[in-house]
Amino acid sequence: MAQITINEALAWLKTLKQRHAELLELRNDNARRERRFFGSAGDKELVREPVYDVKTLDRLVTAVAREMRLLDQALKATNAKTFVDGYNQDDDVLGELS
Repeated sequence: MAQITINEALAWLKTLKQRHAELLELRNDNARRERRFFGSAGDKELVREPVYDVKTLDRLVTAVAREMRLLDQALKATNAKTFVDGYNQDDDVLGELS
């Protein structure tokens, strides 16, 4: 895979977070079997079966979470080595009261 800039990495991290949230919601909604009876005599039945394999969804959630963690660590490591262009810190700006 190609290397990306910090800006692209931040955008990719945002995309990963959105996908992670989507997969979590899908996994949580899909993870249960539900059977409900309704109607005045309980004669109508609603059955919800899982649509997707829960283990596959869980693996996807884990993979996306791992990718987010690795990208975040790489961003922080890069940030620690990158200098801000066109700016020099001047502590004298804080001033000193006498």
